Amino acid sequence: MLRGYQNYRGRRSAAIKLLIAVLVVILVAACSFLFIQRYVTYTDSGELRIDLPEFLQWMAPRESDDEPSAPDVSEPADGAQDAQPGPGVSLIIDEPEEEAPPVPAAVDRHLVRLDTLPADGAALRETLAASGANGFLWRVRDNAGALYYSSGAGLKDAVLDSAVSAETLTALCGTEGVTSVALFNCFHDSYYAFVNMAAAAICQSSGYVWYDNMSYFWLDPAKEQARSYVTSLAVECAQMGFDELLLEEMHYPTAGKLQKISYQNNTIGKTDALVLFLTELKAALEPYGIRLSLLLGEDLLNAGSNAESGQDLAALLPLVDAVYTVTGDPAGAQAILDAYAGGEGPELVPMTTAPQDGQWCIAG
Repeated sequence: MLRGYQNYRGRRSAAIKLLIAVLVVILVAACSFLFIQRYVTYTDSGELRIDLPEFLQWMAPRESDDEPSAPDVSEPADGAQDAQPGPGVSLIIDEPEEEAPPVPAAVDRHLVRLDTLPADGAALRETLAASGANGFLWRVRDNAGALYYSSGAGLKDAVLDSAVSAETLTALCGTEGVTSVALFNCFHDSYYAFVNMAAAAICQSSGYVWYDNMSYFWLDPAKEQARSYVTSLAVECAQMGFDELLLEEMHYPTAGKLQKISYQNNTIGKTDALVLFLTELKAALEPYGIRLSLLLGEDLLNAGSNAESGQDLAALLPLVDAVYTVTGDPAGAQAILDAYAGGEGPELVPMTTAPQDGQWCIAG
C-alpha cells in the first residue's frame, strides 16, 4: 500500500511540473510579443516591417531579403510630392494683380494644368479657350520615376502603359501661340535606381538601395550615371518642343530613415552635386532654347538653404530662369530671389492655393 501511494504522488508531481513549464512558455511568448510591438511599423502598402534596436539587429533578416521592389508602372504612382502639384491636380497661371510689378512679355501667359492631353492642336485650342488659357502644363515624369510619354532614353519598365506618343506631344507643343510646360520630377525614382543601385542610387551602408518613408527610391546626383540619365530625359522633352521644363524634387531626400543613408563613397558634397547637375543640364538644353524652372517650397525661399536637401539658393538660382513657389507676397519673394542671386535673380512665379479642393493657382 505504501509503495503504491508513493508512485501515485510521483505521477501527480510530473503533471504539475509539465503545467508549470507550459505556463512559463506562454508567459515568455506574451512578454516577447509585447516587447516586439514597439518595433513594428507598416508601409503604405500595408506590409509589416520590424525595425529592431541595434543590439538585436542580428535577429533581423538581411535587408536585401525583404526590401521593397520597384513598383508597377501600369498606373501613375502616388507619393510624397503629391503635397505639391501632382497627377490629378490643376495649375493655373493668372494675370498679375494691378499693384504687382509688370510681368515680362515672355511669361505673360495663362497656363492650365492638363491631366489628359487633347488629340490634336485644334482640340487643344478648344480646351485652352474654355479656361481662358493660352498654354498648358503636363506631367512628363513622376516621383516614382514613371514616364508619361513613350521615351526612347528612359528605362523601358518605367514607361507607363498609357504613355502618350512622342509624335503626339511634338504636335501639341508645336501648336502656334500655345505655351507648353513639362512638369518633371528629378531624383525621386524607383525604377532606374532599383536596377542601378551602385552606379546611380542613394544606398544604405549595406549597398542596397535606400528607401524613404513611402518605400520609394532616389537617384544620387553626385553619381555621374544618375545625372546623365535624368539629363537624357530632359533633353527628350526639349526635343519634343516643350517651351519650359519645371523641375520638382531637385534635391536630396529629407524624409524617412535618413540615418541609414551612406554617402561615404561620394567625392563631392550635396550642394556641389546639385550645382553640377544643373550646370550639365543647362548646357545640354542650351541648343533648344527651353526655359528651365524650379519648384520650391516657401520655407526654403525664406531660409535660403537646407543642409539635408543640399539646396543652397545662392548657388542654384544663377542656373535657372524662374522659380515657382507658394507665397502671399510676390514682390517680397522676388526681392529675396534677387538678393540670393546677387543681383537680378530668376523670375518668380508665385503660387497660391485655389478654393477648389485639389487645385493650385499660379499667379504669374
